[in-house]
Amino acid sequence: ALEPPAAAAAAPSPMGGDAAAALGASFGVSLAVVSMIKQPANFETWLRYHRDSLGVTRFYLRVEDTPSLEALLSSPRWAGLVEAEFHSRGERDYFEQMDRQSGHIASVIPRARAAGLTHLLHIDDDELVYCAAGLPPLFRLLSAAGVERPNVHMQNVEALLPAPDCDNPFAAVRSFRHFPTQYCSYTNGKSFGVLAAAGLRSHGPHHFRSAATCGGGGAGSLDLPAGVAVVLHYESATYAKWRTKYLELARRHGDAPEVLSRVPFAFYRQSLSSARKLLHAEAEVRLRTPAAAERMRAAEEGAVRLWSKWKVEPEGLPPPPPPGEPPLVLPQGITRLSPGGVTASPGRAAPDG
Repeated sequence: ALEPPAAAAAAPSPMGGDAAAALGASFGVSLAVVSMIKQPANFETWLRYHRDSLGVTRFYLRVEDTPSLEALLSSPRWAGLVEAEFHSRGERDYFEQMDRQSGHIASVIPRARAAGLTHLLHIDDDELVYCAAGLPPLFRLLSAAGVERPNVHMQNVEALLPAPDCDNPFAAVRSFRHFPTQYCSYTNGKSFGVLAAAGLRSHGPHHFRSAATCGGGGAGSLDLPAGVAVVLHYESATYAKWRTKYLELARRHGDAPEVLSRVPFAFYRQSLSSARKLLHAEAEVRLRTPAAAERMRAAEEGAVRLWSKWKVEPEGLPPPPPPGEPPLVLPQGITRLSPGGVTASPGRAAPDG
């Protein structure tokens, strides 16, 4: 079971990217991030957080169907930190995504080694790494992992929105589910790979393996305590993002029952069913069938109810601790925390997709 992200000491304020990277270097740690992204929301917030609060020195990105990000990633702030490959994919496919992720990671590993980096973190564009006790405990354990433990693994918690109309979940969310049985999506965390390990490769989206640890299981893994580092997962964290994602998946996969049977998460299955109702209602509107407008309204209201049931925090929660203070762990399976260094990017809007 996932332990909530409690820490013995309060996390210090973000020190800035250069200082955080220098701190990592003092432990022999130089971090890179590898990610495959598509129409991300608030992406500059994501970049700035991992640069300033985690000390990431290089981002290796596969950017799909989002040419509008080229201006941001080629700007002076990011051009020296980001290596981006742009691809046009069109349809979203639930089952092919992991193959593309694996291929991207495989292509990045030798480049990251050649650049002198020591650890490769695989996360998505809707995830932040939160260190409740600050960076030294994380860097200390990363440095100690060694090639015999190439998979340095974190648990994940899942974001709950303060309101349905939240513009920037990274900056606004203060509530996170920490009981995996209540999650909408995956429960098996994310990992740093130790680049010095021979034969390092991804093992699905959540782990790394090496030539010496290819047998899987717990061999070759170092599990980080949640008080040291945890993944904050903001999956489908706005209604607009959820709607776009599941309409694309519903168009791609249709009504095939074998598709639903292969989807492991109840939230995903319910979201696909709701998206199909939206598609059917939109088709009736185009055909101007009787009561089409009413069916469209009912489908939209049903979709909003479904998303809100899973994604909006319950009322009556105690206030979150201020930034820099330890998380507040509640018995109903919710942790209240304020990740320091998460601020909106004024004057610049990332695609909401």
